[in-house]
Amino acid sequence: MKSENRIPLTRLEACTLMAREAVSLLEGGAEALDSGTEFREALALLHATQDLGDGGALLAWVDAELESARRFAKTGEQAESLVRLDAPLPMPDPAMQLDAVREILQAAAQRQPTPEQWQSALNAARMLTEMDGLEDMVLGAMVPDGGFLTTEGLRRQLADVQAALRISDRTPQAMRPVQT
Repeated sequence: MKSENRIPLTRLEACTLMAREAVSLLEGGAEALDSGTEFREALALLHATQDLGDGGALLAWVDAELESARRFAKTGEQAESLVRLDAPLPMPDPAMQLDAVREILQAAAQRQPTPEQWQSALNAARMLTEMDGLEDMVLGAMVPDGGFLTTEGLRRQLADVQAALRISDRTPQAMRPVQT
């Protein structure tokens, strides 16, 4: 798509991308806990600067997946993910990655972050730029392989997360015996 016809990601779409990347990293196992936590902290920073209109779904999704990953690392108990991610995961296109990095840095500048929050924001930005060789594309004019994620794909992902959270919130109550 030509850049003059391209609409940059909204903050919500950038946050959906970060949440998706955090969850996909966590599927890799306990060694990804730190990276997933970095994305979660950057997501919380962006969420604190602007109401995303997602009802907290993205943070809740990442928190649930982080808790499951921690439990698995500690006990070996595998939990079902809230939302099944496509395999193989389509990569965000380079412009989408750069939009997300811009949103992270803009939110950090708006918030006057603590040194820890700033470091989390920088780490999340770095991880986004390492995906699918973006740094090589920017510096070396490498042509990326296909299979890109679209903003519509991000919107569908958010809708899936919101639906899964609604089901998850209702399930325990629905399973409780009726009091007489």
